[in-house]
Amino acid sequence: MMQSKATAGAQLDLTRYVHIMFLAGGALAAYLAYEVISAVWVRFSPDPSFPLLFGLGIASGGGLALYLWRHERTRQLAQEVVAELSRVTWPTRQELGAATVVVIVTSIIMSIVLGLFDTLWAWVTSLIY
Repeated sequence: MMQSKATAGAQLDLTRYVHIMFLAGGALAAYLAYEVISAVWVRFSPDPSFPLLFGLGIASGGGLALYLWRHERTRQLAQEVVAELSRVTWPTRQELGAATVVVIVTSIIMSIVLGLFDTLWAWVTSLIY
């Protein structure tokens, strides 16, 4: 079954986001692996070798990203997530600003209410004790 050019282009566009997600995940995994390896290395050796630790971090993070990319189920799940996110109706800037104001005002009101409860409870416990 042949896909139309528009469908193939849309699929290619979504695949680009999957590639970016795996690259970003690999970079994050490499950074975390570098931090963990260097923390363990310092416990056993006082002089860590930066190029060696950096190389180990890059190799482990890149290896994990490559393993997950080659795993069909993981790649399929990532493509489904990107496809689903492309169908989401995102709020406009105006709606986002209004929702942010509501959250900030509600947080301020609730912090005042909790502060009043705390003051009242402190007063009641000072009478008892």
